[in-house]
Amino acid sequence: MDILIFEAIFRLHYNDLCNYALRYIQNKDVAEDIVQNFFITIWEKDIKLTEENILPYAYTAIRNGCINYYKSELIRENFLNEALEELEFQNEEEEPFLYKKEVRLAVNKLPEKCRKVFLLKCIHDLKYKEIAEIMGISVNTVKYHLGEAFRMMREELKDLL
Repeated sequence: MDILIFEAIFRLHYNDLCNYALRYIQNKDVAEDIVQNFFITIWEKDIKLTEENILPYAYTAIRNGCINYYKSELIRENFLNEALEELEFQNEEEEPFLYKKEVRLAVNKLPEKCRKVFLLKCIHDLKYKEIAEIMGISVNTVKYHLGEAFRMMREELKDLL
């Protein structure tokens, strides 16, 4: 790919692709890394892209990069703690959350898959299909685990209502 064409494509689409990645990843630095990795890949592999076909290819690659990021996050041991801290932080920004300790304990009691599905849906606001891709399960299994998580959370927190 010609350096001038590559540079023009980069300048024209970089910000839009970062904003697209931010829809999936609520961390600006990570979103920018994913977009930069996309551009590095197309440069290194000398992928022939034109103005007409760059966006469909880019959106798919960026979305897959975001999904891969979440897959790697699931592997990390402190994924649960980070998600719970994010929940706690979000609630502190909006209004004081009286039952954060009880919710944290209830989330910790969920079976591992239910907990991961619950956090990906409720904290990261991913769609069922995206959660299914990240976890390597079907959409129906995502729905099942989410239903179970909500049922268990309702049962665990019933005394608070």
